[in-house]
Amino acid sequence: MATMAIGQPPSMEACLPTMFNDHNKPTYANTLVTQAQKSKPLPLKPITCLHGEPKIVWEEEEVEQMIINEKLQYAVVGKFSYGWPDIQDLRRLIAKQCELKGEVNIGLLSNKYILIRASLLEDYVTLLSKPQFNITHNY
Repeated sequence: MATMAIGQPPSMEACLPTMFNDHNKPTYANTLVTQAQKSKPLPLKPITCLHGEPKIVWEEEEVEQMIINEKLQYAVVGKFSYGWPDIQDLRRLIAKQCELKGEVNIGLLSNKYILIRASLLEDYVTLLSKPQFNITHNY
């Protein structure tokens, strides 16, 4: 360790080893930060045929990785039975009327189906906890 003159602040070289010597020691801030799961590309799978129908076989780990890659951990498919508002209105109405707290990504799958990707587990549970939501919209 470097010696310091009396009345002088310690040099930067003297502080650096003590400031950064505990890289592996968990801190309060580090415990609050969630580890983002990393997206790994998956190799193309060979297409095989079973009774004349094409099929692809996926391992469970590959399916889990696809879910992470596509951000489908908290995804819910919604269905509209009697018509639906414009997608821009849906994005606003669903978040408000279902009382979702986090960020929600909503997109169209087909005519009556939407894909709702929640960012919070709490919102995912909220969406799955009721058998149906009635989305009201004034036309």
